[in-house]
Amino acid sequence: MKGRIPMMQLLLPEAETFVKIQRRQYVRLDVTLDTAIHPEHSEFTPFRALTEDIRAGGASIRLLKGTNIQSVSQLYLWMALTLKSGEIHYLRLKSKVIRVTEKKHGNMLLHVQFLDPAKNDVQTLMRFIFEKQVDLKKKGLYV
Repeated sequence: MKGRIPMMQLLLPEAETFVKIQRRQYVRLDVTLDTAIHPEHSEFTPFRALTEDIRAGGASIRLLKGTNIQSVSQLYLWMALTLKSGEIHYLRLKSKVIRVTEKKHGNMLLHVQFLDPAKNDVQTLMRFIFEKQVDLKKKGLYV
């Protein structure tokens, strides 16, 4: 529309034609974090691993070939998140094993969902992810 300020008029399609693209409740960020994995009931010896990605509702964790964790249904993830302010937050997140998938070279990915995380922990995770996204965007590595 031409006027004092040039404007464009858009028509809103019918609500039934909208397609939801984001399936997850939280944004996922590909980031490598050192994580300690502890069983809920001593099913295995605790060990350290690295995350493949993380979100406020769960994570994917790289496991070495031969790690037997498939029979476990719940575990605890321990991780330290360093924020831009210099604060370090230590999180202990009760998690449910969703699935274990095999990657190249026999390595595996453990997919977990956080069970009833504290509101504070969710906020810390979201803040950490947002700060990392901003850093990556500044570097031109995040779209």
